[in-house]
Amino acid sequence: MKKTIIFLLMIIISAGLSVANARVRVTTTTTDLASLVEIIGGDLVDVTSLSRPLQDAHYLDATPGMVVRISRSDMFVENGFELEMGWIPEVLRETRNRRVRRGGVGHVDASSGIQAIQVPERIHRDMGDVHPSGNPHYTLEPVTSQQAARNIANGLIRVDGDNAEIYRRNLEQYIEDSNRIVSKWQEKFEPWKGAGIIIYHKHFDYMLLKLGLNIVDAIEPLPGLAPSAGHVAGLISGYNPETVRFVMMEPWHDQRVGKQVANGIGVPLVVGCPTVGSCDGADCILSLFETNAQKLFDALTK
Repeated sequence: MKKTIIFLLMIIISAGLSVANARVRVTTTTTDLASLVEIIGGDLVDVTSLSRPLQDAHYLDATPGMVVRISRSDMFVENGFELEMGWIPEVLRETRNRRVRRGGVGHVDASSGIQAIQVPERIHRDMGDVHPSGNPHYTLEPVTSQQAARNIANGLIRVDGDNAEIYRRNLEQYIEDSNRIVSKWQEKFEPWKGAGIIIYHKHFDYMLLKLGLNIVDAIEPLPGLAPSAGHVAGLISGYNPETVRFVMMEPWHDQRVGKQVANGIGVPLVVGCPTVGSCDGADCILSLFETNAQKLFDALTK
């Protein structure tokens, strides 16, 4: 009898420890957001991103696996600013977990409170694939992403209030680290403040503007529209190494076009790291910024 009682007590204690040590299950739409969750949550979270590092989150398709993953999560984090508008609404409609739907205690719109750039005054069809709320790629610049980190910390506190102080402390550390790193690179880029660059898509704009660089043109004539031969020729004839210092693009676009424009103007082509995990060394939000900044710095100092 004594052995039975001891055995039952051990089961109860073990179950209690298991609950106490259970990590918060978080699903995010991007690897950038997953990185922020890991920074704020540390060992207290178990994070999965629905997109892979070299997938453009604009164009994913909703899948049953996404529905299952979100349904089993304690918290769900989306980028917002219409980045996932083509697939996340459908996924959230199908999930049975109301806590992670929009308005639920476990739902986080990471863009809430962020001052977006490039917010259009009006929307019409001939503007291309624009985002009514502004440029959604704010995670490429860590200081801008501090508000997203706050939103994530608040979400974790809602679903796991017992560890609120840990989340707040990690948030404060992230703000300190991101301010220091971005300030360091701003100082290094000071001699090239105002230097002109050509981009492919408006993906790296938050970072480029923070570093003081001037985006003078884009290979896409309109967001989401592939360039024509005439547009490419116009870029080559319209710029020179004095007006443009380099061309920057994402790895998922046609690099032949980027090389054609860069070679035609006579400047370097920089293929940036668009997401956490997309390049060697870019394994978190902070190292993503540093890796991209180093690529640009190398292009400017050649």
